[in-house]
Amino acid sequence: MKKLLIILLFGLVAFSVNADHEEQTGEVYFQNVPALCGTPEMIQSYTDHADMKPLFISLGREGMKINGEAVYMMTIMVNTDNTETMSVIDVPSGTERCILYHTFDLTTVDKWSIIWYSNRVATV
Repeated sequence: MKKLLIILLFGLVAFSVNADHEEQTGEVYFQNVPALCGTPEMIQSYTDHADMKPLFISLGREGMKINGEAVYMMTIMVNTDNTETMSVIDVPSGTERCILYHTFDLTTVDKWSIIWYSNRVATV
């Protein structure tokens, strides 16, 4: 029953979020992004149910500067089959945690594919 409730909650939030532009600055702009948020315990329950394990953890810093104050932590997760990914964001207060995406059909790109793609984009 708890699993069904989590899935229903995720579905309601995912389909009810509005993505209006907040502020535009040239070609880059802020946008509301659909995210599933809740208490850290509730989001942990969802990630456990999805069989996700942390792969990378990094800090978002104020002003996107390497020396800026840490303002959030990103955890990139992958399931045990290596077929799904999830991105979870935490804020220092620890009162809220959000899932920014949960994707499926994970494909690993090898180093040579990345180099080829980078060279193709640079010449366009």
